[in-house]
Amino acid sequence: MKEGLQNQMKIWNRVFLMQPSRLGVASEALAAVHKEINSVSDYGYNLWETVIGTQGEFGVSALVSDIEAFTSGELMHDEFDGDKLGDLAGAVNECVDRRPEDSFWNVVHVLGDWTDTPAYVMNVVHETDMAQMQGTVGATVEFATYMHGVVEAPVIVCTSVFGTGPSVRMIWGYASLGDWEARTGRGMSDSGFQERLAAMSGPGVTLAAQSNVMRRLI
Repeated sequence: MKEGLQNQMKIWNRVFLMQPSRLGVASEALAAVHKEINSVSDYGYNLWETVIGTQGEFGVSALVSDIEAFTSGELMHDEFDGDKLGDLAGAVNECVDRRPEDSFWNVVHVLGDWTDTPAYVMNVVHETDMAQMQGTVGATVEFATYMHGVVEAPVIVCTSVFGTGPSVRMIWGYASLGDWEARTGRGMSDSGFQERLAAMSGPGVTLAAQSNVMRRLI
């Protein structure tokens, strides 16, 4: 995955929020449709479920080298069964609580081994004013670089403006939930964590942070 991140500099995300009473059905339906799409295309989707954060939230991600090919359907193989995919997508739609949200993220910094997609990720998203975007990116890269040295977890820094508003995001990778707990605890107890957090939210900086932890289903 690391080589792909170096050559494919965008990450596509789709976020689903499912009906609370249908989470089991929704998980199975999402897995079925994305396994089918992966088998008849070059999209290479990963499917994620939030385990710490908004319950009933699922995410789909993919690396994107050519945004035109990705959005046009060009990556689908000729032998795909449109009716089958339609039925599988319909099963997902029956469980959706609100319209899915799509976003594209530009990868600006990668640290650690992303050869394999991790079993768990922690997303930390900083929403900022456009005038503060450049400074926020620089501070986030510095923060991620320092913390990577402390916790030794792989991390990606990426940015998005259109659709999301000015946002800077860190994606941290972990082997398990226990791995996340141990590394995050070590990082938050490091004095440099507090120092850099203060620097990122200093005087005159408007910064709203959101975070979650997701496990990979596909």
